Amino acid sequence: MKYRLIFLAFLSLTVLCFSGCRKHSEDLITGRWEMINVADIHSPVVVEWEFDNGVVTMFERPKESPGDFNKIDEGFYVLESTPLNTTLRLLNTSNELWNDNWDVSTLDNRVLILHLQVTGGVMFKEFVKIR
Repeated sequence: MKYRLIFLAFLSLTVLCFSGCRKHSEDLITGRWEMINVADIHSPVVVEWEFDNGVVTMFERPKESPGDFNKIDEGFYVLESTPLNTTLRLLNTSNELWNDNWDVSTLDNRVLILHLQVTGGVMFKEFVKIR
């Protein structure tokens, strides 16, 4: 009986932790993120990703025209969080390479860093939150 109570307490705590982690991560990722182009920091174009209720929309705009957005892609996302890691699954984007499970290295109120194992290396995407 004692072991059964300990097991039930452990199971309840684990379920609570998993559900709390998911909600917290979902709140953090919701919004618009500007992609940092580390390959060309002086690029005249800015790419932004917006996460909202399972839909990810990608926009492109010239740096000189902050209000001139062009939608370049759209798909779906699923954010899966555990106490040990968080994964962002992208689905149905036009770029087949992106439609995979991205590991979330950093996710807070300001920074989002994703990485994906690809043939021959690792692909990184770095973002700063703009709203």
